Parts: sequence; C-alpha cells; structure tokens
Amino acid sequence: MDGELVCNFKKCRKRLSGYAWVSSCSHIFCDEDGTREFNKAYTCPACESNLSGKFDIVRIDLQPSEQYKSMVLAGQKPEVVMEVCTRALSFWTYQAHQERTYQEFLASKAKEKVVQLEQYYEQIIGRTQTELNTLKTQLLGVKKDLDSTKKKYNEVSEKLMERSRQYQKLQSLYDGLRRKSITHSTFETDGGQDNRPGPHTFKHHNHISVTTGEDFLMRSKRHQEHSAIDFGPPQTNSLSEKDFVFKPHATPTLSASDTNLSSVQDRFNLEIGTPSGRR
Repeated sequence: MDGELVCNFKKCRKRLSGYAWVSSCSHIFCDEDGTREFNKAYTCPACESNLSGKFDIVRIDLQPSEQYKSMVLAGQKPEVVMEVCTRALSFWTYQAHQERTYQEFLASKAKEKVVQLEQYYEQIIGRTQTELNTLKTQLLGVKKDLDSTKKKYNEVSEKLMERSRQYQKLQSLYDGLRRKSITHSTFETDGGQDNRPGPHTFKHHNHISVTTGEDFLMRSKRHQEHSAIDFGPPQTNSLSEKDFVFKPHATPTLSASDTNLSSVQDRFNLEIGTPSGRR
C-alpha cells in the first residue's frame, strides 16, 4: 500500500489524504463519499453493516498536528495505550490485507481476460492461416492457368505468324500469276457494252509485208505456241480473236497490168489495232 490508505468505496478507490471516515467494521472512506453516504443512513457502504453506535463512525485527520499527537493518548494507562495501538495496527493490517485481496482479484480477472484473448486470437490466427493456405493454393492454380494460357498464346502467335507468312507467299504468287495472265483482252471492256475504240484505246498502225500465206500461218502458229507456254491455252471464245482470224490465200502473182511496185505493196498492207466490237 506504500504507506497510504485507499477509500473502500467501490466506485472511488482513491488514495486518502487529509480527513477520512472510519467505521467500527474496519473500513475507511474519503471525506466526500463518507459524508454523502453516512448522511443517507448509518450503514457501511462496503459491507452494509449497521453503524448505529455513538463511536461506530469517526471522522479523523490523517495528517494530525504535533499537539494532537501529544494530547490524544495523554493520561491513558500503558495498557490502554497498548490496546489502542494494537487495534490501530489491526485496522492497518486489515486494510493492507483487503487491498492485497482486491488487487489479487483484479489480477485474476486480468489473467482470465488474457486467457480469453489468447484463445480468441489463436482462433483468429488459425482461421487466417487456413485462409492463407487456401489463397496460396488458389494462387498456385492461377499461376498454372496463366502458364498454360501463355503457352497457348505463344502457340497461337506462332501459328498466326506462319499463316501470315503463307498468306504473303500466296499473295506474291497470286500477284505474279496475275501479272503473267494479263492479255490483250484485259484492256477491252466486258461483253454487252460498246466495244468501239475510245480515247484511251491504244491503236497502232503497222504495215506487215506478207510474202506468202504459208509464211503467215507458220508465224501465227509459233505465236500461239509461245502464248500457250507463258499464259496457258488460248481462249477461242474471245471476240477479238475471232476478228483476228486470217484465211490464207494463194500467193498472188504479178500480172502484166500490176507492174507498179507500190500498187502491189498496198494490196498486202494490214492495219493492226484494237478491233471494234460487233453489234
């Protein structure tokens, strides 16, 4: 108790100094609580004992003056003085024991709370550990799914790149074949339209000097074979090819009247150009 008394009122429990109220049941109260409670009834606020006697309740000064100390027991017999001192020491011993009991009670309550809190936090730690293990398991599963997804993505990316390369190759082959397959008929308009030469039609006038019909047939045959090698078999359904069919004639001979060389050449002059469509 460190040499100080404590108010025995349950709601107060403060250190006492100055004036205090002492009861015959060995309890002590501060001046405020004792005055309030004893004005209500002569009952001990700590143990509810009846204090109806004249000296059952005494108001004392805990810091008495030197004059009080010299006169309070003056004239008393040693036996009385020793009895008073014995009872005073017994009161002090009881207060010390009561305070120690009260502190032990508080300590036991605190220990119980500590045990309950330990159990509570152990349960929380257990649940947290279980949730943590579950989350770790889910994280491993998600990582596996992510790795498999990345692997599939890489495979699909490689397939896409391979398909892109194949597409580029096919596109280049297609462009090459398209350039090779361009013929004279691609510059003509579609069927059902006017096939007459327009302002953008390329027309060339060349003079071919034909000696014999057999020579012309041989040249046409070689030209067709060359076209079949480069661009495939000739298309005979084209209107332009039908216009360019030549029938060989016998080699003309000079008569007596055709002695002029220019007239003979004019007879065999051919005009090459885009033929007009038939209507």
